[in-house]
Amino acid sequence: MSSTAPRECRLCRSTSNLKSCQQCKLVEYCCKDCQLDDWKRGHKILCSKVPKAVSKAEEKIDSFDIGEYATRNIGTFWVTQAVAERGEIVEEQEAQDACYDAMGMASGSNAKLLKVLSALNHFPLSTEAWGMLGHFYQYEVTKDPSKKKLCAAEALKMYDNAVKCATILNPAWSEDRREPLMGDVDLKPYMRALYGRATTLRDMGQIHEAIAKAKNLIILNPSDNQGIRDKLCTWFLEVRDTEGCAHLLRKYARCKDTHLAYADVLMQYFLWKRGDTGEKDVKKALYFALKENPHVPDLLQSDYAGVIEEEADEDCMGYSPGSTEEAKIYVEASYELWRSCQECVHWIESQRHHEGRKVPPSEDNLIDLLAGGVELRIACVHTDLKGNDRNEWILQGTQKRSKCIGCRMEDFKWPRQLNRERVYHQTDSDILVHHNVYDELGWRKTKFSAIQEVPFWGIFLQFWEDDNSLDDGVSFLSSKHEAAKPSCYEPTSNGVPYCKECDKPAQFCALDNDCTDFYCSKICMEEFLEGEVEPPFFDLRGPTLKVKVSENCTVQNVSLDDALLVAVNHMPNLNSVDISVAQDYILKDDYTHHSGKNLVLTPMVLRQFLESVKNKLVAFVFRLPDCCWEEMKEMTNKCSSLTPLGNMPNIKKLDLTHFGFDDVGTLSKCLSNSLQSLTLCHVTMGRQLEWSASESNDIVTKLCQLTNLVSLDIADSFAIRDSHLHILLPNLPRLRCL
Repeated sequence: MSSTAPRECRLCRSTSNLKSCQQCKLVEYCCKDCQLDDWKRGHKILCSKVPKAVSKAEEKIDSFDIGEYATRNIGTFWVTQAVAERGEIVEEQEAQDACYDAMGMASGSNAKLLKVLSALNHFPLSTEAWGMLGHFYQYEVTKDPSKKKLCAAEALKMYDNAVKCATILNPAWSEDRREPLMGDVDLKPYMRALYGRATTLRDMGQIHEAIAKAKNLIILNPSDNQGIRDKLCTWFLEVRDTEGCAHLLRKYARCKDTHLAYADVLMQYFLWKRGDTGEKDVKKALYFALKENPHVPDLLQSDYAGVIEEEADEDCMGYSPGSTEEAKIYVEASYELWRSCQECVHWIESQRHHEGRKVPPSEDNLIDLLAGGVELRIACVHTDLKGNDRNEWILQGTQKRSKCIGCRMEDFKWPRQLNRERVYHQTDSDILVHHNVYDELGWRKTKFSAIQEVPFWGIFLQFWEDDNSLDDGVSFLSSKHEAAKPSCYEPTSNGVPYCKECDKPAQFCALDNDCTDFYCSKICMEEFLEGEVEPPFFDLRGPTLKVKVSENCTVQNVSLDDALLVAVNHMPNLNSVDISVAQDYILKDDYTHHSGKNLVLTPMVLRQFLESVKNKLVAFVFRLPDCCWEEMKEMTNKCSSLTPLGNMPNIKKLDLTHFGFDDVGTLSKCLSNSLQSLTLCHVTMGRQLEWSASESNDIVTKLCQLTNLVSLDIADSFAIRDSHLHILLPNLPRLRCL
């Protein structure tokens, strides 16, 4: 709740001659007329009806007898232990439904309050109803800071009743429990009540009690989907318990969170002032906090308070991570803590301009940060990429593709000049920045001479190179004085090609439109392939040449010839092949109506590949889509290019789905006696695409020779008869799946 919200008349918002309501003490009026008018408008509900309803419900809690209520058996799946044993209480569920209706009503409205009271009247032990009454008192009655503790005291009574009801209905949920409570939908009202009770205790100034309750809540709900850890970190620091804060930060180290990041800054600052750590640790914590949200220091420095008209704990979900709105919510929630630590605020401000400089000393430093994935705030004059739309609002963004918001979207545009510009950036040339603010996403350009300020550039420059979250295995070198790099196709001394993006030894090969390209990481590959969706690629260090060309792939020209040549020359661990190609790339354009897509595969390259790896392959999988038999015959010389498969001594698995053969002899030549798994699904024969009786007999005769077969799949190929089975089964003693 804002510490600077003004006292005002509940009805007319006047700030003079204020007096409290004599009955509830929670709201104020400037005159009797306002009080009477507001009473008629509904204040009587809060002031009179609620206390009576609460008193009546509390009496029924103490005399609770389940025999007075109807129960029904709903099974044991996804229910609490108590419900599994006694059944669901019908009135409790009906009260819960009424509470769900109330949640959709306007905050602080009379209609909402009446709906909650009706739920409480229907079932006095409704945990949700009591919890919503607590929330109403805590956040929805008034914003007057002078009434904060009075509202909190009333809210605490409601939350205590909610917890009491939950433990009566579910004895296993005792407050001294030290084991997690997970897996039950019915837990949510109880967890919300525990959360509300902890925050209410803090509002009343009972911070140690609040810490104890919050710690117990984390034990019961270790995943902490409620976010009590954010408040607990702040409370630990308010009492200067750095050990408790450090333990909590370690527990949730994987959770990226503005609250935790800035709590770490304060904790490291306290430890530094105590002599337990160095200033570098505080700076490093500030680096990661600025990454989470760069707007917090501005709000702290402006002696900020009361930035959100609504309470910070209400349903303020309309913000993006790293946004100004998130920063406002954080500072509102931790305002009192930072107000008591002004020395730390001043220290943070002293880091804004390193050595008094508002911008990095060189243009290369700025390019290093932007290209490395650091998101900077840059005060400058800038335009769109065409030089239009001149503006001076602060840019907040980066150059690294994977760090650009929206980079996975189909309409994301990647400036091609960035693929190499970071290595050969020219002084005072255009600097491109992707503005990462959701409502204004897009590329902007500026010049180094047009930049007025880059806040905290010194902090970013000191720590970005050690930030693992930015590391793709790529060295970002911006200096134009770097030595010329070798061609990305030129192999290194150990036979591995260079990365096209950063010239490190490559690990991946991508089939681009114009050629076969090599990359050291997937991030490098994604950054270079401008706007391509699902480009086919494979791992040079892996054992499998896996090429998947999907129907969503936007690469127009895919060369399997290039992939096979690369595999022979640059995959030392190769022992299997797995290829699948979408129909668009094989059938003619007049059939598929997908113009431009093309698959390159020649019989000679395929045969030479299979012959060169015949002693290495243990598996060969080539799956085609339907209706592509004739086109594939042209690419494989009527499938004769596949016949080296039959001479492979170590091959164990063969899958030729949707292939078409002109004769059984060619197919038989593709089948090695060493095969253990054979898949010939939807295989056609001859120009009529149907198997004759003699062709079926011939292939069965060949299959009988494959005595090592364990699995055989010939679905929708030739018609297998009982006579075939009488011949096959005795000759295939190891067969387990047919």
